[in-house]
Amino acid sequence: MKAFTRSLLAVIATAAAVASVPVHAADMRMPVKAPPPVPPPVIYNWSGLYIGGHLGGARAERCLSVDEFDAEVCRDKTGWLGGGQIGYNFQAGQFVFGVEFSGSFSGLGGDSRAFPNVDANFTSDGKSLLLLTGRVGYAADRALFYITGGGAWSRNKVTLWTDCCGVFSRDIDRQGWTIGGGIEYGITPNFSIAGQYNFVDLGGKDVVFGGLNFGGDLHGHTSNELHVFTVRLNYRFGGWGAPY
Repeated sequence: MKAFTRSLLAVIATAAAVASVPVHAADMRMPVKAPPPVPPPVIYNWSGLYIGGHLGGARAERCLSVDEFDAEVCRDKTGWLGGGQIGYNFQAGQFVFGVEFSGSFSGLGGDSRAFPNVDANFTSDGKSLLLLTGRVGYAADRALFYITGGGAWSRNKVTLWTDCCGVFSRDIDRQGWTIGGGIEYGITPNFSIAGQYNFVDLGGKDVVFGGLNFGGDLHGHTSNELHVFTVRLNYRFGGWGAPY
């Protein structure tokens, strides 16, 4: 009996000693697998070659002065404008650099405008507009805010109607410059839509109206400015992925 009592006391003492050792929660946890790595965020990539089309409206401010009349007349005309564009973008971080060529046909004709105190009218019809521009933009993922500027070329028809001397028309090629800006938004990895404004200054151009009925020439000077608003749809040969 004494031996059994001693054995029991020894077991109790051992159990008490074990119970006195602190047990941490970490020692009781089951081993778990490490969480899967978080994939990098998907970034809209503006880099690459793109083509597209545009449609919009324009306001033309055209003037013609005639030396022999000692007078000048100006006329404003609004109309439609549409065409296509091709360009290339390079993205570095959030900055986007690009170059673009666009060509447009326009319907900017209209009524004639009479010279003051002279029996003569003048009309000017826009035919085409070409722009070669660079652009710099800031990308906020799918949204691109940009400014653009470069060279401009245009062809329009100027007609002088006179009671005294007949009618004469000239097709005039013009060169000038443009500046503008816009916002473009990526609606899919390859398609984007943009709204853009351009101010176009086509400068002045001397013109001679020769071969009129009275046998002499009339000497004039024309000027032309445009305010162009377009909606543009582009397809870019690229897609999602790191832009740099």
